[in-house]
Amino acid sequence: MGRAFLEDPGVDEFMGFDLTSLGVDEAYLRVTSNYPKELGFYTLNGDCYGCPLEYRTNISAGKEYNLTMNTKHSWTLVLSDNFANFIPVDEEVLCQASGVRMGEFGVYDISLGEHSNSCSFNTLKDPVFEYGALVIAAGVYAGIALLCALLSVAYKKGLVEKFTSCRRNSESQVTLQMSESTGTNSTPVKPSAKPRLKSLDTFRGISIVIMIFVNYGAGQYWFLEHATWNGLQVADLVFPWFLWIMGVCIPMGLRSALRRGTPRSKILYRIVKRSIKLFLLGIVLNSLGGWIYLDKYRIMGVLQRFAISYLVVSVVALLFTSADPPVYESKAGVAMSDMLQILPQWAVHLIIVIGHTAITFLLPVPGGCPTGYLGPGGIALLRDGEGSPGCIGGAAGEVDRILLTSQHLYQNPTAKHVYHSGAFDPEGVLGCMTSVFQVFLGLQAGIILQTHKSHKSRLLRWFTWSAILGAIGAALCEASMNDGVIPLNKNLWSLSFVLVTSCFAYFLLAVCYLLVDVWGRWTGAPFFQAGMNSIFLYVGHSVAFNLFPWHYTFGTMNTHLEMLAETLWGTTLWILIALYLHYKKKFYTV
Repeated sequence: MGRAFLEDPGVDEFMGFDLTSLGVDEAYLRVTSNYPKELGFYTLNGDCYGCPLEYRTNISAGKEYNLTMNTKHSWTLVLSDNFANFIPVDEEVLCQASGVRMGEFGVYDISLGEHSNSCSFNTLKDPVFEYGALVIAAGVYAGIALLCALLSVAYKKGLVEKFTSCRRNSESQVTLQMSESTGTNSTPVKPSAKPRLKSLDTFRGISIVIMIFVNYGAGQYWFLEHATWNGLQVADLVFPWFLWIMGVCIPMGLRSALRRGTPRSKILYRIVKRSIKLFLLGIVLNSLGGWIYLDKYRIMGVLQRFAISYLVVSVVALLFTSADPPVYESKAGVAMSDMLQILPQWAVHLIIVIGHTAITFLLPVPGGCPTGYLGPGGIALLRDGEGSPGCIGGAAGEVDRILLTSQHLYQNPTAKHVYHSGAFDPEGVLGCMTSVFQVFLGLQAGIILQTHKSHKSRLLRWFTWSAILGAIGAALCEASMNDGVIPLNKNLWSLSFVLVTSCFAYFLLAVCYLLVDVWGRWTGAPFFQAGMNSIFLYVGHSVAFNLFPWHYTFGTMNTHLEMLAETLWGTTLWILIALYLHYKKKFYTV
């Protein structure tokens, strides 16, 4: 039990299978047939939506064929006498096992007897419990958090009070003596300082820590990585949250600058300067991993999209923002003041969304690709026995190929290995339009902060926006993975994706606001400190991805436990660096 819990296969060899050669999320499959005819063995990965069955190997009667299978998703396994590279899922076959789930380090068998009705799928060796590493990690970090909380309480209630009480008494006596001799008031008057919204930095810190964790491998758990095409997994939440948080901060800095009397031309210069710096920094980071060939250098990227989105939203806000917000007398006006004062901005951004939708569904894509296509292309669009790798992303892919050319796009999209698709940039040009809208939805949250001063009114509006955006997003994707009018898709940065991730962002900010700023039950640590240096952590973890001590290899490292330990080690180091920088009061921005 203990060995299985820790993902140890238990034995080195089983029925001739070398279990030590299996990697993370791998199992053995034995294929046998006594059918008096040579057959073709076909498979379909459950993650490949709308795909045909794909040929794997020939199967001769009386022989055994051993295959290594990935266990991240379910499989459809087929034995057929129709030899082709691909066959339809609904074609009549001799042997079929649909929706088969295989587990890590398991051994399985699919066999066909002499007749077509003697097909069976069996488990020869049970898999290990692959989620044991997550249970262990959760327990370790929960223990560390509890220990830190207890030490903090003991320190504050014990040592601090004991050693500072004497100091306060002595200082008060000296102050009293001085006031009596000079006749002055002993109470110092300090200028009031506006408290920093710690919950926003905490939310930003949560996002950057999750990003580092995901980029460092996430323990190789598939549901913590990016979705292959449609769908929403943990890694897909981080980038949109960062964009949304950037939007929250825009009205704060803008109105503050206008109230100080800063000329709009100077503010515009700062906006453009910051955007250029972010874009160029992203260009530089694209060379990590040796991608320095100028004839196929990737142009777009994460920071590039930050730059474009920030530039557009900030310039629009600058055009329509006054130094002092308008005053509304009626109850309805006060209640809707956060919307009313940015109605012109809403109009601009809705036009951008409409433009994005029109291009997505109306732009013709050459090569026989359907107009309005939102899929991954490749074998999902199989015609005449050949896939359509150039159809990936539909209009979004075509816009990038026109403006950037295929050579300057991301060459390893998530759909490449599953759908056999071509180059596609998940941070492409067309998706910038909906990213702009995502930043603007964050700006709406920031306007709520400025306009409504009570905790209750802020929370009520944030939770309301969360519910509204979530409902619209669910309607667009029909609360399904692949069947909606506009599916959730991070690669395309679809409108439903923007609305649903913004729904979660509103909700999480409201929860952090309650815990950190309203109730004071949590200081935000260690995420608050990470959020104060998010750009430093982003650039640092990108550069140090393959450097010791953040990254290491020890032995075979073929289990989730070993992979997760390395991922958490690197992530924790960056958290400690963030804590140290905060302690030294060093903060880096662009």
